[in-house]
Amino acid sequence: MTNTLTSKASGASPTTAGRGRRLPPERRRVQLLECALAVFARRGLAGAHHAEIAAEAGVAVSTVFVYFPTREALVGAVLDEVERFLLDMAERAHSATGPSAQIFRTHVAAFAASVDTHRDRARVWLDWSTAIREDVWPRYLAFQERIIAILAATIERGQREGEISLKVDPEDDARLIVGAAHMITQMKFTDQPAAKVDHFIDTVLGAILGFVPH
Repeated sequence: MTNTLTSKASGASPTTAGRGRRLPPERRRVQLLECALAVFARRGLAGAHHAEIAAEAGVAVSTVFVYFPTREALVGAVLDEVERFLLDMAERAHSATGPSAQIFRTHVAAFAASVDTHRDRARVWLDWSTAIREDVWPRYLAFQERIIAILAATIERGQREGEISLKVDPEDDARLIVGAAHMITQMKFTDQPAAKVDHFIDTVLGAILGFVPH
């Protein structure tokens, strides 16, 4: 998302950087996607439409249809971005070397921080995770399984290296960590003190994973 970062660095938000002027196609698509994320975060997956994206971006409705020809394409692009964002975060954290406890702490702390820095993505993820409908639910479950597999692999490595208790089930504990992410998001959205969020993270990871003291 280089173009998004460029817009932020110049002092303009991605949703307003292209108002009133012509943009190259890729930059326009980036802008419209950021606008879509903002609208979907406010309205929910079932409530946002092309006209609202156009109003957010300050462009004609037809412009949005050029980049996202159907509502299915629009929803798909938003979910693509949320999925990419969270999978990239997980893969970066869990590809690092070091103790498994440190890897999990780094990943969960990065997730908590992203709720502040990328609130629209966090809100869309939270909505998606509870949208038990035929059109988006199977895709969410497939995405969740990819996250669980990444977490479980680190748990298994921690068990082999004697850092995580052999009593825990890697897949079950990975699911518990994903569940804890929902509570972390709620705590951030209700402006709980940072120290309280950090304490919750440490408590959850210690209780779920049963880290072996050294």
